[in-house]
Amino acid sequence: MSSSDDEAKLPQDVAVEILKRLPARSLLRFRCVCRSWRSTIDDPRFAALHLSHSALHASNWHLLWLHWGGLRNLCSLLSNESLAMPSQSEIGMPFANPRNIHGPVGSCNGLICVKEISARRYGQTMYLWNLFARKHKVVPRSGLDSRFFLVGFPCGVLGIPREVLGFGFDARSNDYKIVKILYLLDNNHRCIGGMKPWVETYSLGIDSWRRLECEVPAICDDEQAVFLNGNMHWSALEFDVPWAESKYVSIVSFDVAGEVFDEMPLPEEIVRMDNGRLSVYLAVLNDLLAVFVNLMKALGHPGPDSVCSIWVMRDYGVHESWTKMYSFEARGLVTNFNGFTRNGELLMEIGGLEQVSWNPITGQYANLPLPPQSDLVTVIESIVSP
Repeated sequence: MSSSDDEAKLPQDVAVEILKRLPARSLLRFRCVCRSWRSTIDDPRFAALHLSHSALHASNWHLLWLHWGGLRNLCSLLSNESLAMPSQSEIGMPFANPRNIHGPVGSCNGLICVKEISARRYGQTMYLWNLFARKHKVVPRSGLDSRFFLVGFPCGVLGIPREVLGFGFDARSNDYKIVKILYLLDNNHRCIGGMKPWVETYSLGIDSWRRLECEVPAICDDEQAVFLNGNMHWSALEFDVPWAESKYVSIVSFDVAGEVFDEMPLPEEIVRMDNGRLSVYLAVLNDLLAVFVNLMKALGHPGPDSVCSIWVMRDYGVHESWTKMYSFEARGLVTNFNGFTRNGELLMEIGGLEQVSWNPITGQYANLPLPPQSDLVTVIESIVSP
């Protein structure tokens, strides 16, 4: 019996139902079975169907560990169900130069946006990478990169450029976008008075950048942007007057489809805290926008510890729906927050030396076999092509 006869016995809709349930590595192999399977698997509509099915199963969600620097171009894939499980694999970043520093911009639908900073070249290169589909592409350089050298203070005193980046999905146009915000700061790290930030967006669909003429309501913090409900989110710092201390007052959001910025106030309790000892991180917890608050204990207190709390916005965009879930005293000074696992465990860096997880139900800590100079990124298995 010929292969064409075998193929005819399996209706196309049945084949699709079977294929969408398979892991990405199997689909890469099964592209070689026959022309119709290759055509199906390579179809972006099938990639979207496979993604929808993949998202339903916890085993398809992973934590990707990216090391900032060092003479390596490897990262590790961890289970997002239980960090007690050993690393599933070490994966080579095919685009990475081990002499450079790498960090995540964001992850969406299996695509990971990675930035690469070179000590020999000003600015940074970005890549879109699907490690499951084994595909990546170089993002062309933004027109804002040249402004690092072209803008500055009056009288020729250069300001300090600062970039804020985000990555997300535009469901309206079925497109993936990167947003880049460029601020110019003075030597005290204050935004230069009267100078508006520059904003550009990159579209994967047309593979190019476009300048946006829009208002950015606050100075964005430079943590990794959180993508949820079609919006990117950053915690925001604001100054009452140029020489005053900054304070956390709001969350800046960027509508990826509409390409407009907006602002959501933080809970009043957070705004009233001593900002000199405060760090605020955004994350997603159970599909809700979450805020991790890290308040360092007052000077003179024995031991450099943090008092932490978790807030969630139960009704997206409604300020009154902010709810404090719980507070706890960390076992040391929290120096970074990497988000939550699928079962709600917190991922933190303590004292700049150790990566730990904390279970809010049992109150137990677990040390993670990861170096401090690293980032954890949640990624879902997919065959979405960059």
